[in-house]
This record gives sequence, C-alpha cells and structure tokens, in this order.
Amino acid sequence: MKIQTIGRKQARRLPLLLATALALLLSGITALVAALSEAPDAPEGDPLLGQWEEWRLLRGAPQGTLPAVTADRSRLLAGTLVLADPQHPLPPDYPAPSVRDVSAMVGSYVPAEENTLLRPEVTYGLCAMQFEHSLAGFLTFGRGAVSPAQQEEARKEAFDRYARVYPLAEALRQSQAAVPAGRESEHQTGWAVDVHLTPPLSMAKKNPLERNAGGQWLADNMWRFGFIQRYAFGDGSRGACENIHVRYVGIPHAAAMHVTGLGLEDYLSLLRREGALTLERQGVPYAYLYCVPCQGDWAFAPPCEGSVLFSADNTGWAVAAVAAQGGF
Repeated sequence: MKIQTIGRKQARRLPLLLATALALLLSGITALVAALSEAPDAPEGDPLLGQWEEWRLLRGAPQGTLPAVTADRSRLLAGTLVLADPQHPLPPDYPAPSVRDVSAMVGSYVPAEENTLLRPEVTYGLCAMQFEHSLAGFLTFGRGAVSPAQQEEARKEAFDRYARVYPLAEALRQSQAAVPAGRESEHQTGWAVDVHLTPPLSMAKKNPLERNAGGQWLADNMWRFGFIQRYAFGDGSRGACENIHVRYVGIPHAAAMHVTGLGLEDYLSLLRREGALTLERQGVPYAYLYCVPCQGDWAFAPPCEGSVLFSADNTGWAVAAVAAQGGF
C-alpha cells in the first residue's frame, strides 16, 4: 500500500488551511442560528396560525362597530382564563366563585365524588361529554373548588405526612412543591377538577390521563366541550396533586389551543402578541378573539351581536371571545 506524504511547504500551510475552514464553518453555523432565532412563528403575511380538521385559527379580526359593553374588573377576574399559580397568585379582590356540588345538580349522571364543587358551566360541560361518551367505570371527577383556607390546610396536611419520614426542612420543601399555597391553585377558581382513573391501567402510556379507555377518550375529545388538560404530564414542578388535572376554559379557547397545540400560558402569550384572532369552523367564522392591556374595567365594542365571554388573565391583560354566529 502506498502512503501519500506531503512536503514541508504544504505542512507549513496546513494549520492556516484548517483555521480558515474552521472559521468558515463557525460563521455558517452562527448565521444559521441567527436565522432560526429570528424566524417568526408563522410566515410573514400568512394569516393561518393553526388548523385541525374543520377548525382554523387566523390572524386578525374585524373592528368593533357596535356600542361598547363594559365588563368590570370583578367580571373579568371571574373569567375562564385567569392564571393561578405561584408566579400568578390570585389577587385579594378575586371574587369567590359561585359553585355547586355536582351530585346536587345532576345526581349520579356524571361520575363525581361527593362534595365536588364546580361552577355550573363546568358541570354542564361534563354532562355534555357524558352524554356523548359514558365515562362511568373508567374514571371519576373529584376535588373541584376549594377555598384558600382549605388549600392551606391541604398543604399543612402534606407537610405533616412528609415530616414523618423526612427532616423538617426537607418535609417543608416537599410539601410546598406538592401542594400550592392558598390563592396559588386553580382549584380556587372553580374552573378546575381532578380526574381519578379506575384500574386496570396501562402503565405503557406516558400521559397518565391516557392509561385507560375512558381517559384516552377524554384526552382526545375534551377540547370539543371546552376543557383542556393542564400542565405537561410528568411535570413535577406542579406537584403530584396536579398530575391529572383538567380545566374548563370554554369551547372557543379550547378549540384555539387545540388547533395550535398550545397550552394555556403560550396561548395567552399568542393573544397578547396578536391582539385579535379569528377562529373558523368549516370555513365560517365561529369566534372573534380580542386581547388588550387592562387592569380595571373594560369598555369593549363588539363587532357583531353574538354573545361575549370576558376574562382577565391575571397578568394585566383581558380577553374577549365573541360568538360570530350568535352563541357558543
């Protein structure tokens, strides 16, 4: 085998050639990274933000032309999109939710534990799901609305449990991670409810909600009834009590999140950035979505006569969803 050798002059030039090639390579990588980081979420001029079967979410919405409807701060805070977590605790003037026991409203029609307190809109949504697909025998709904005082008591009980097996400092850390403080949980809003699956369960599924047939149907279809699954499954930062935790946000918002694949926080960021969106169904406007900075009351001029769903987001913004065809 003949081995090719290089001369002394070529050998002296080799480090320079390698350095030049390396510099060109790094320059190309830097340019590529810069281009990717500056890329918009959707192509400039493309109004389509997401699509799923007959649903589409588009940039822009018609300007309001009708007389303004005023939503006061209390009404906005009672909306379905309010964030409630350690980074966004509910404000002191958050109105106590008007809730009722699911069993007192609908008996045993919805598989729910005793004293599961929810806003009526949430219970009606659960009834609509149960009417289309029976969930009995697969899961039960429980732990709906609790007061801030009850939330603090749940955290204290968690601390007592951990203190039996851990040093006090570790028990405190574990309890704070597992159970949010009062006003830092969505269970104070009346819009959230936990899901308890009935064994046998398929542990091969990463998402705990999909570990039996009823949970799988719920995961695939609850958006059509206005519900979303909260938090990334397996996200330990939200605590074990939030692992299978669903929330009612209303059909227009749940559909918009479904077609874009966004969670609540990212969806709210999209609304703040865009300001106005149109949700279409079968090529016809279904809802117009608006978002503005708002700390108090909001005098909102709707574009049509449809019903309006108002909500604050607990970060200084407010959202209005207007039914394009009369009602949701």
